[in-house]
Amino acid sequence: MQEEKHIEALKEVKRLIDIAMRDPDGLLPWQRVIMTVLSLGVQNLVEIWLHRSTAIKPSATIKHEWFSSEDRKLRLKMSGVLTKDFRKLKNADAILSLAREIEKDRNSIVYGSPLINDSVIREKLDVFLELKKSVESVSGDIQW
Repeated sequence: MQEEKHIEALKEVKRLIDIAMRDPDGLLPWQRVIMTVLSLGVQNLVEIWLHRSTAIKPSATIKHEWFSSEDRKLRLKMSGVLTKDFRKLKNADAILSLAREIEKDRNSIVYGSPLINDSVIREKLDVFLELKKSVESVSGDIQW
């Protein structure tokens, strides 16, 4: 996928997050939407990082589900789409750790019972923004 398409997807993610943040009812009514768009955002941020690192095969796609795997399985899945040794990619450990943190408990947040408070959602949003900064620190600014 071309980088512009990843940027457009990230703009959608940002728009939905912004709408949810302005909701007078808070974030709880948005728990499933936010978690779903964060998964989309993770996938697109990681692909931008890999594209800018010239480390992803043409037309290869990263799947958000991979980030819910244990670290060894995640690296194995990703190795099939990479053109470079994973260990040579800048900030790889930090980026994958943050992506995994966002995807952790994703399915229970999306498909499970309503949350009691919004602290989990806010934490996921904070980690997502940290992931964006981490990608930008090695790949350059991402205008969304």
